[in-house]
Amino acid sequence: MKAVILAGGKGTRLMPLTQKLPKPLVPLLNKPVMEYSIELLKKHGITEIIITLQYLSEKIRNYFGDGSQWGVQITYLQENVPLGTAGSVKNAEYLLDEPFLVISGDALTDFNLMAGVDYHIQKHALFTIFMKEVKKPNKFGIIETDEEGHIRRFVEKPLKEQEFSKVVNTGIYVVDPFVLCMMDKKKEYDFSKDIFPKLIKNGMSLYGYHASGYWKDIGSHEDYRQAQYDMLDKKVQVNIPGEEVLPNLWVGSNVKMESNVTINRPAYIGNDTYLGDHVVIGKYTIIGKSSNINKDCELTRSIVWDDVTINHTTKSAIKNVTIAPRYQIGEGYKAGTSMKVKNKKNISPVEAG
Repeated sequence: MKAVILAGGKGTRLMPLTQKLPKPLVPLLNKPVMEYSIELLKKHGITEIIITLQYLSEKIRNYFGDGSQWGVQITYLQENVPLGTAGSVKNAEYLLDEPFLVISGDALTDFNLMAGVDYHIQKHALFTIFMKEVKKPNKFGIIETDEEGHIRRFVEKPLKEQEFSKVVNTGIYVVDPFVLCMMDKKKEYDFSKDIFPKLIKNGMSLYGYHASGYWKDIGSHEDYRQAQYDMLDKKVQVNIPGEEVLPNLWVGSNVKMESNVTINRPAYIGNDTYLGDHVVIGKYTIIGKSSNINKDCELTRSIVWDDVTINHTTKSAIKNVTIAPRYQIGEGYKAGTSMKVKNKKNISPVEAG
């Protein structure tokens, strides 16, 4: 079985973090979000992967290469103009001659993918949507099914008064290649806006599979942060890089810290990081690789990317921020105000949370 990973989006809602980094490479505990998807596919025996690209595509190609490092075989398809979620898959039609899986490159999940595939086969479906119940469905497409699992109603990003369900589309699908015949080549199509309504209107076999397990789209800053907090709390079953030296505390290789450092769990410390005298790492703090947290610094519920330097701040602790790569933060920082940073090269902005 093959899988198509949709990885062409710009991640607009995650700006400025995605200004110089494609959304699928945004790190979750120091590993790109799409890497977790590739590992999940491999876990379920799916090793032939097609990745659709557009925005900052070379960075994705350079990171994943041919996929051999993960035990998979990757084929890349470049879009010169946006083709939409369904149009991107149509672009891969010549590579797809049997039912295949579609998964997003910017969501975190531990779903049992093959259970959904088995459901699809059992139902003789043309299209199966992995569904999940959420607290706030207005950000997604909401779904109503009958007793047999047929999808009877679907509304994309409903208004409050339109909400008839809290069960949503996760963007993970099992698709029969026949569905691709419903589209023209090199034309923009969206699954939610164009394909699902047509399948429902024509009474075709569109099914919903109630998936069990964890799933979160990381499209917003809030969800990006929460996904990592959930990982630290072990709410999602994924392979976290580094060694769990104490329960809910992961530490990478070659980490150096002074004897009077305080670390409150859960937390994550990346490779080659230095923690200086009297540094305090508060709960739900994540530090990327090759960062220096110097004497008397205190961080809590903050996400620090790679190669960041933080010096002592006399005003207050650093709380609830995401700090992108290659930043230096000094004594000018004060909670509730903009950060004063000394730029190195190739920097991205700091995002307050």
